[in-house]
Amino acid sequence: MTLSIGYYFIFTVLLLTISTRPVDGHFFNWLWHKIEKVFNNEKVRTFSCGLSDYTQIIPSAIDQPRITGGISATEHSWPWVVNIINLRSLKSCGGTIVSHDTVITAAHCIVDDIDMIKVIAGAHNLFGRLNLFNYYSIASYIIHPDYVNCCDYDLAVIKMKKSFERSETINTICLPTNKNEQLKMNTPAITVGWGGKFHSGSLNSFGSFSLKQGLVNIKSADYCKQTYSTFNPIDELCATNLVDNVDAREGDSGGALMVKNQTDNRWYLYGVTSHGSNSETIKPGVYSSTINKLDFIDKYL
Repeated sequence: MTLSIGYYFIFTVLLLTISTRPVDGHFFNWLWHKIEKVFNNEKVRTFSCGLSDYTQIIPSAIDQPRITGGISATEHSWPWVVNIINLRSLKSCGGTIVSHDTVITAAHCIVDDIDMIKVIAGAHNLFGRLNLFNYYSIASYIIHPDYVNCCDYDLAVIKMKKSFERSETINTICLPTNKNEQLKMNTPAITVGWGGKFHSGSLNSFGSFSLKQGLVNIKSADYCKQTYSTFNPIDELCATNLVDNVDAREGDSGGALMVKNQTDNRWYLYGVTSHGSNSETIKPGVYSSTINKLDFIDKYL
């Protein structure tokens, strides 16, 4: 364990030293916000779910043009997306900020002691994910009581030791409010993550250099069951984009499946990346639905 952390620290220092481009500036944002609090309280920002300070480069008619495979997201355009890293194994997952001190991820991502798991917020690329000023410690986590191995009720709530501070790189996503809502077939959604392009293995340890995003469409329960006999429509959603070969990969687990509400123009978290085929042939990705878990989530917000 000590050796792994040592290598990780050395690798971090080397990358930050030789990098010719600036790292993501959580520390500098934090310092500036502290100064703002002292000299001008009116400028202290509050969380406003589902809104980004940076324009997301996505199709203007989201259900018309296509994203081929996955493309790099605009820097910090998904400010609620976090990386969750295990310092012992260096395996990573995604997560989503839903309140000032709460992150949602997949239950199967929580496989170690709290001290070994860090949440990386306000980062976009590899340098930002290696910047120790972007690291946040966990106070506790709560795995859904019905979670069984992989992947029934694959959702966990993480409570942070210290609250996140709203900035141009950190914000929350909205949660659905209608517990009886059913997403229509072919509803467009965005899935994001730093997952590696390889199917599995050590080459995926650090994932992609920058945050990737892909356009997928929600599929019907019958469609999902034809692909996965264990698919549970009460617990899960499935989504895919077979035309453009969009799918989540290793390292994307725990990340967000997001749908934009066309009425209020805010993004909502409808799914948490759970599992899929992870093969050459693109098949639907399976996401743990947040709609049917709102009572569980609300208890810890």
